[in-house]
Amino acid sequence: MAGKPSTASRKNSAPLAQDAATDNSWNTARPRTLVDHAVDAILSAASRGLILPGDRIAEPELVAKLGMSRVPIREALRILESQGIVTSEPYKGIRLMEISHQRLEQIIDVRIPLETLACRRAIEAGRNSAEQLNQLYQGVAQMQAMMQNDDVYGFASADTDFHRTLCSFAHNPVLSNLWESIARQLTVIFGLSTMGKSMSDIIEEHQRLINVFADGDIAKMTDEVENHIRIQALDVDYETLITQRRQHRSALG
Repeated sequence: MAGKPSTASRKNSAPLAQDAATDNSWNTARPRTLVDHAVDAILSAASRGLILPGDRIAEPELVAKLGMSRVPIREALRILESQGIVTSEPYKGIRLMEISHQRLEQIIDVRIPLETLACRRAIEAGRNSAEQLNQLYQGVAQMQAMMQNDDVYGFASADTDFHRTLCSFAHNPVLSNLWESIARQLTVIFGLSTMGKSMSDIIEEHQRLINVFADGDIAKMTDEVENHIRIQALDVDYETLITQRRQHRSALG
């Protein structure tokens, strides 16, 4: 008979589970802080090429541009350093991560096994049905909306969210946590990729990925994931684009 759990069953459950059953505050989203805003602002500037790979990032300049104190900015930079977005070296200060051919290959070496395994596990478990496909289509729709708004950071974030969603279908928190360790680096790379490739072409690549995922052929999905990641990473000459952008910026003074 359905009803409230008995006293005995509540005594046998873990204390945290008892609290969660009666405390709806666990479902409340964490409010965004100044640190969150500072992280977003730095990522946005990096993905749009306002801060270029290798550029020095000065705290006083961020304080002036963002209109906040050094404390949240310093914490934001600490978080971004832990995720590989910025580096800090003695006598060199804080700089945006370099994006070289070697760095891209290193990221590819990590992404392909993670996303291939995620897709394999999802397909094996039948998690490539309408429910999952709708989530991926929503991700593409968000990318299309950001393209219409000419919002590069929004587009890059939507691209990152698409792949985050795809990895989540594996239902493997270890895999997802490993993928999250490079997620913000990917956002920067995805944003810069729009300087050398049209957003519509990038969206088409994601739609093709969905189609193969829906078919459920693991071998074909394995090939498509590798092609998708390699094309996105190596189809754009990032080093040349960054050099040209830096020269253009210097010419403008």
